[in-house]
Amino acid sequence: MKLRITIIATALLLLLQLVGCGNPDIQPLILDPIPWADGEQSLYAVTDIDGNYAGTATFTLDAGAATIDDEAWTLRREVTTQGDQEVVVVEMSAQGLRPSLSTLVRLFGPDRQQVKATYERGQVDMELTTARDVTTFERRNVPSDARDQRTILLLARALPVTEGYATQVTSYLPVADLLERVTIVVEGQETVSVPAGVYPSWHLSLQTADSESEAWIAVDAP
Repeated sequence: MKLRITIIATALLLLLQLVGCGNPDIQPLILDPIPWADGEQSLYAVTDIDGNYAGTATFTLDAGAATIDDEAWTLRREVTTQGDQEVVVVEMSAQGLRPSLSTLVRLFGPDRQQVKATYERGQVDMELTTARDVTTFERRNVPSDARDQRTILLLARALPVTEGYATQVTSYLPVADLLERVTIVVEGQETVSVPAGVYPSWHLSLQTADSESEAWIAVDAP
């Protein structure tokens, strides 16, 4: 039995749209020193398709991880919209930001759904629990370089960002069993105005075979 979970759409600073993909000059995936600090937290307003306020999204980064003995990071993403809540926790190595464990919990009214995914040597073992408290298990083979889809924007922050830089990364989303090749392209610098202030930012596009996302990353680390 497959657990089907409707993922909460988190608009944040991303705009998703179907587009055609170009052919940028792809360079090797190289990560700079981590630009964030232990305990970093950011809060976003979530809007609906019409731009109306719909809830909040909080991202927290903590050093260390329960499943990794070496240096590691734990990302926690909590989204609350219209009374529903989605919490994602991803544990990843500091070297390469490769995932070890991810847990997704959906709370809607009295119901609770959970997807737990363990990554190891090109294999993902998933434990899926439905709102009726029925648990099933699935195993998938993925490329050994796959990153958890919820950490792709985090990985983008650690790239050697310069105008025209382009690289590729394999993305996997356990809840949907979705494996994609993502091309990240640095389009240039722009000034972005948000409730927290005005920031010089790098404009990035993140392209898959049939979609494109956009993200803006502050030039100066927080």
